[in-house]
Amino acid sequence: MVLKLAKIITEKLKVSFLDLLPIIFVVLFFQIVVLQQPFPNLSEILIGLIFVVVGLMLFVEGLELGLFPIGENLSYALAKKGSLF
Repeated sequence: MVLKLAKIITEKLKVSFLDLLPIIFVVLFFQIVVLQQPFPNLSEILIGLIFVVVGLMLFVEGLELGLFPIGENLSYALAKKGSLF
């Protein structure tokens, strides 16, 4: 049970990290190529990145549990009704 939960959490963290990769690449590009500056406080930036990934994972999970079912029910009800008028 614990291993299954850990596997699910790991997969959701991986998806959240992959969602953030384009933003990470843009920041890296500007910091290295455009500004040509080293990263100040790299350890703090990495800790912040971990917090952002975990926060995004929790946010998306909350949406999936709370708001997405409401939207699905609304869409089914509208489709069943047929006409918007």
